[in-house]
Amino acid sequence: EGARVCSPGRRLRLKLPFTMPNPIKLKVGLEMLSEVRIGPFGEAHALLSKVLGNIVAHPDEAKYRTLKKSNAKIGALLAVSGVKALLIGVGFTEESEAFVLPAELGPAGCAAGLAGLNAQADERQSAESSAKLQAASELQKKQAVEAEKRKLEKLQIQDDAEARKQPGWRAKAAGVKGGRDIVTPSDIGACGNAGG
Repeated sequence: EGARVCSPGRRLRLKLPFTMPNPIKLKVGLEMLSEVRIGPFGEAHALLSKVLGNIVAHPDEAKYRTLKKSNAKIGALLAVSGVKALLIGVGFTEESEAFVLPAELGPAGCAAGLAGLNAQADERQSAESSAKLQAASELQKKQAVEAEKRKLEKLQIQDDAEARKQPGWRAKAAGVKGGRDIVTPSDIGACGNAGG
């Protein structure tokens, strides 16, 4: 009853360890993760889900509460933007060699982080699905326009073929206006026998 509760900012200034999850850091971490490309996000999501899920499923086991920075997978995970903030947001503290979740913290912070992470993954999945549907719809429209264009060209070719079968049809030079016929060399006296 007489214990004083410190705000996260005051704890930082006094360099006291956090003994409760930090929802602001959690929110910032999730926002930063939302800006990560799909490949790195997928890898980070899989590993974070496993780490946080283990803590939620086995809250009393100490082995799940320490993430060693020297571990290659953990090192790669920490390189992804937003992961450190998310881990601090769910209650982990950063030490020189590892991230440690204090034993006095229950699994509630990890469950909140896991829920936020899964919600973001679902949101990305639905956005990707809607983008695929939109791309398929645009492709269908483009194919329909091209099919209509081909159909029109085919009709024009058929009409031209019918016109050629008609009596009195004559080939015309492209770009020549009506009037005179095409001038040949013999019309202007350029036959090849020059005076002789």
